[in-house]
Amino acid sequence: MNSSAPALAQMADDEQHCATELVEVLHHCNAVRAAADYRMLQAVSLIHEEREQDHLVRLAAALGEQSTSLATLERLARRAAAGEDPRAQYGPTGLEMAIAEVGAALTVPPARARELIEAGSVLRHQLPFTGATLVAGRIDLPRFLVVVRRTVLVDPAKFTVLDTEIAAAIESREPMSMTRFTTMIDKIITKIDPTAVRRRREQVDTDRNISVRPDRHTPGQSRIGGVLPAEQAAAIDARLHAMAAAVHPDDPRTAAQRRADALVALAAGADRLDCRCEVCTTDADADDSAAGEGLDAPDETPDSDAIAVEDEATAPDPAAAGEPEVRDGQGDTSAAPVDADAATTDCAPRPTFHIVVNLSTLLGHDDDPAFLDGHGVIDADTARALLAEAKRCYVTPDTTNLAQTDRYAPSKKLADLIRAGELCCSFPGCNNRAYHADVDHSVPHAEGGATDARNLKPLCRFHHRIKTFATGWRDYQDPLGTVFFQSPTGHTYLGNAFTGRDLFTSLTRSTRPPDDPARQRIDTLREQRSKSVKRADTRAMERWNTQNPPPY
Repeated sequence: MNSSAPALAQMADDEQHCATELVEVLHHCNAVRAAADYRMLQAVSLIHEEREQDHLVRLAAALGEQSTSLATLERLARRAAAGEDPRAQYGPTGLEMAIAEVGAALTVPPARARELIEAGSVLRHQLPFTGATLVAGRIDLPRFLVVVRRTVLVDPAKFTVLDTEIAAAIESREPMSMTRFTTMIDKIITKIDPTAVRRRREQVDTDRNISVRPDRHTPGQSRIGGVLPAEQAAAIDARLHAMAAAVHPDDPRTAAQRRADALVALAAGADRLDCRCEVCTTDADADDSAAGEGLDAPDETPDSDAIAVEDEATAPDPAAAGEPEVRDGQGDTSAAPVDADAATTDCAPRPTFHIVVNLSTLLGHDDDPAFLDGHGVIDADTARALLAEAKRCYVTPDTTNLAQTDRYAPSKKLADLIRAGELCCSFPGCNNRAYHADVDHSVPHAEGGATDARNLKPLCRFHHRIKTFATGWRDYQDPLGTVFFQSPTGHTYLGNAFTGRDLFTSLTRSTRPPDDPARQRIDTLREQRSKSVKRADTRAMERWNTQNPPPY
């Protein structure tokens, strides 16, 4: 067994470091771990290659010269046609042997060992430049595995170009959250191989499933898991969120508990979640007591009434699939507000989710991808199908008429623009969805910060509180919307290395704001030059007309 004395000595030294130095230790450990993961992937791939060679040698030795006889070949062909593996008698394949060996060495299950072997092969043979960003510490192993999974359906002939594009995108940007990273990879894949998006859609439809199994860690508890197309999962998520939010504020359950209860209620055929606040439970107990007293009296109500009430309660809800809210990057953002009649009647809560899509895509002029808030990129056909009945609100990068410096809360259209320009919370590494986040002023409104696009960004409630109340945290936002955070130790991090403006280029703001002094000066000079040329042309035309009068 290797001695742990050097590591223990190093940890003892760490106890003498201040927080600033320990952050540098974190950065160093992250880079070292990425390099170690690169070497691990390379090692497992080489082990697989060696075991495949061993298997072929063993297979050749077992078959011998008999494999060339016509009778042997016909017998093997008949077994293969019957669905059997004619080589099964010669033992496990090289891949199976490698999976067993890697699993034992790393103490991981076979599925994980197979995933690492596949990733190692992709790293060495298909995405070497992207793999180089792993060994350099630009990305970590989970992000490289995301690239491997996202590119599994890409045309092999396009891997060279794809590898170059992905590596260049990673090298040219600061580290980013998983949501932003996945969206960036999906955009590059859509650009290089659009047919891979269609193949992925078909694969998603094929792989859908739901599983319910006991929790092996906690007796009496079960786990529910599944794989669904993103739009269907978004509809379920929005439905659970709406049902959980429809109870009274005094309901004692947490949001997670209400969502779990909402799923059980949906399975029971209910379209709303019963509130458990003190008022509602007291009223329910009173109703039950009255019903119990009524049992002593003769029941004059026909049984059909009870059936009718039950049928009405279990009737399908037309809004159960969710009504999407649209955000179009080229100017299209649409909300799904609750109807006035629905707000005043006893009806099921309306689920809402948000989609960002170019108007040109919605009109069928192109097939650029859309973004489903909280779930990621979806293909153009899926976006059009979801938005067929959705309410829409259009946004553009021109915020001249949206700025409201005299008020704290931004208008809905301005908030839509801010969220459409981002993919998630702006804090480094955070994946919380943009449409559940607060719209925060980079320069506080009380200190003169304007309520416009150049001073607003989405922050989840946790990071909003950290930025506002935690000592030492500071944030900066440039006119292009780039957000930086400075930690109490003085380290600076880029919060939004890839944004909705990169996915929807029509949302890209001008390089300088309209009121920038340098931009105003150049615009004035260009305007004066244009007017001067026009005046010179007019004078030249007048001189020519004077020298060449018409013949009458």
